[in-house]
Amino acid sequence: MKAYYFLTGLPRSGNTLLGSIINQNNKISLTANTILTDVLYQLHLLTDCEILRNFPDKKSFNNIIKNVFDNYYKDWKAEFIIDRGLWGTPANLELLKSIIKKPKFIILYRPVLECLASFIKIEKPINVETRCHQLMDSNGMIGKSLWSVKNIIKEKEDYIRINYLDLINKPLDQTNKIYKFLSIDNYNHVFKNFKEFSVNNIKYDDSVLNAPLHKIRTDKIKLNKYSVKDYLPANIIKQYSNLDIWKY
Repeated sequence: MKAYYFLTGLPRSGNTLLGSIINQNNKISLTANTILTDVLYQLHLLTDCEILRNFPDKKSFNNIIKNVFDNYYKDWKAEFIIDRGLWGTPANLELLKSIIKKPKFIILYRPVLECLASFIKIEKPINVETRCHQLMDSNGMIGKSLWSVKNIIKEKEDYIRINYLDLINKPLDQTNKIYKFLSIDNYNHVFKNFKEFSVNNIKYDDSVLNAPLHKIRTDKIKLNKYSVKDYLPANIIKQYSNLDIWKY
């Protein structure tokens, strides 16, 4: 019987790095970006379909929803699954809690402007302003992630916060913090010369994206220092400078 926990972090805030560390422990699998939020949402839409309304066998249909996690992760060997996704948005949270009554969340957080600058640095878009607005849109990667985090806090869910800077500077402390929160025995992780992210013997294929967004440094964990002003226009900095939930 597997136990399920949830990671909802801002993109470019160390999700892939954290997964590369945590997945050294074969008892735990921290996943890639999950497809299960979409699976549950699409199943939910079917609850109002004509076929089910015509023959309302809702109990049988709910068996599909209630067993989504167990079925998806059936062949994964880990005892503990940390599913990474936007589980905090209102619709996703409601669907999740119909299956897992008291979910535990790990929130991986980095200042919004740093996340934006990191995207621009790696993607090198032709139109920086347009790309920033896309990312910060309510359905954009950063905007929707921020919404997910805010709603977890608003609904007073059970969560811990891991700051990106702390993960970089104190990885041992932060991994131990996660183990304590999830009531899992500590593990002797390595923070130098470790492997790229993989889980269930699968790696990201970033050739389908605009940039190598999941490529990380593996010889050591080190902060790549740069100023957001080097990558973001002044008007973008001004527009999105007051969106942070927490300050370092």
